[in-house]
Amino acid sequence: MLEQNIVKQIKDNIDYLVKQYRRLFTKEEFFILKKAALEIQKEPLTLEKLEEYNQKLLPYFARAWALELTDFSSFQIGAKFKFVITCPTVHAEDFKTVNRDFYSASLVTSKHMTTFNKINYGLVCSVDANNLLAVSQDDSHSVISQSSEKINGYYYAATTKSGQKIYTKKALNSLKLPHQIEMEMIKENIKINGDFIINRFKTIYSDITLDSATTKFLGVILFEPYTEFDYKEACTLAQLFHLDLKIIPKALYYEKLSITKISENKHYYNITDLDTILFLLSHLDDLKNEYSNLIFESFYDLVNIKDENNLGKISINRKLNVASIYLPNDNRYFKIDYSGGLNYCLFFIDNVEVSMETFKNELMNMTIKNNLPNR
Repeated sequence: MLEQNIVKQIKDNIDYLVKQYRRLFTKEEFFILKKAALEIQKEPLTLEKLEEYNQKLLPYFARAWALELTDFSSFQIGAKFKFVITCPTVHAEDFKTVNRDFYSASLVTSKHMTTFNKINYGLVCSVDANNLLAVSQDDSHSVISQSSEKINGYYYAATTKSGQKIYTKKALNSLKLPHQIEMEMIKENIKINGDFIINRFKTIYSDITLDSATTKFLGVILFEPYTEFDYKEACTLAQLFHLDLKIIPKALYYEKLSITKISENKHYYNITDLDTILFLLSHLDDLKNEYSNLIFESFYDLVNIKDENNLGKISINRKLNVASIYLPNDNRYFKIDYSGGLNYCLFFIDNVEVSMETFKNELMNMTIKNNLPNR
């Protein structure tokens, strides 16, 4: 029997899918998903059952992937993004001539831009119910079986449209969404490399397996800074497939994330910015020992986070999962209740519930009013 936390994870993910993406499913499909969430708790989750759930339910998750990912054609540099890209492991001019049953791709986002082998460019891929085969937050080491026999030491993951069976080095729970993969990669990067931005010891990237027969290439992206070779390869891919090339400057996004690298890798967080606050809540334990402008004070279940220049304070009750934000020259009471999980936060100003957008704007207005640096 597989670990109980995988059972809970799959159930929670199904519950999130049907709550947040109800409009994507017919009444019959809704009941199929709800039934699966109940069944998975009642019977032992064996490896065979995990494979069965992946095959049965992944197409439903794929619909949500299609919505969560950014439309490449309308994407403007500076805006948030989530793309799935495949990075060529051959010269761009040879990419078309290599026969593939599947593409190994990676999720790149405005918060995590690391790719396989640190290849700085790639083809943006479509993702939908027809081509999404498997999902992993790290390298799954996928291989194709050339016979009907299972490969020793590998686990069945999916079957391509051409009938080839894909096996991976470890059993996969593919029933995840892009924002979950993003958070897992960010957390792992901090844990392994001790840094939000760079890859000091190990490159952290996801492995999204796509069927080559039904995958469409939507564009080409190139991360800046880049070498002359990177630029030429990205341009060649764009010409070969008649696609637009968009260059994404990493430094711009690191600044938008309120994180700036300076000497000795010191990071600066603007704790009056909502996106930064939610990031801190997601990675509280990982960030305590990071070299930054934040001062952490812990008292049993209470954690206080202060800016070293007294530009704000966050008080977190870990038992209740409530965060209070205190701003200079503002007597109002800002509160985030994330007791239902960070995907279901409730926002309050002076104990009156407000929308996330209103909460975020009020924080921003006080940052501007107090002439605080919006890093």
